[in-house]
Amino acid sequence: MTASASRKTDTRQALIDAALAVFLQRGFARATTREIAHTAGVAEGTIYRHFADKYALFHAVFQSLTVGVVDELQRFQERAGKDTVRDNLETLFALVGGIQEQLSSLMASMWADPELAKNIGARARELAPEGFVPPGPVAMVAEYIRAEQELGRIRHDVDATEAAAVVVSAPFAAGMERALSSHPVASGEFPVPDDFPIPAAGALDILARGLAPLPGKEPSG
Repeated sequence: MTASASRKTDTRQALIDAALAVFLQRGFARATTREIAHTAGVAEGTIYRHFADKYALFHAVFQSLTVGVVDELQRFQERAGKDTVRDNLETLFALVGGIQEQLSSLMASMWADPELAKNIGARARELAPEGFVPPGPVAMVAEYIRAEQELGRIRHDVDATEAAAVVVSAPFAAGMERALSSHPVASGEFPVPDDFPIPAAGALDILARGLAPLPGKEPSG
């Protein structure tokens, strides 16, 4: 990569990082390209040398957050038989909970702005290979659970998809709760519950025990 191309890549990433910070703080509608550029330490016009508009920048931010996590989840079944099931569940909790904490605010902007949601959906379809439907996190985690069942490390009478839904929903809820807690509301507004359970070590233990093979009841071979 030439020095010029490297600088261009660095500037683009700096804009994505700055946009994420501003979108998380202000939401899409209130975020301005001027503030994003100021946060990135560049002139406002620099944004348009890398992105067509604020919608394109939002899509790039969304992609930057999700691509790495999706790649890890798609390969997660390769962890079957490695470490302990509980250790692997803990890694899943960190992956899903961490990404959901950041995505919650971005998704709230999309829910509040139908035009933004429509635009992002159109961009995703445009960039995806024809006919490609990306698997959801539940489907990817279910593949890991099936692989562990084949190895006898997760009980065979558990439905892999239903178990994956439980495994994903716990850190998903925790990530949502952390996102809510990071945006305190003013007095008199709708309160954020302060007693919402955050799945942690206890939840991991419950899941690990529930998925563990039943002594003397697992099929041989």
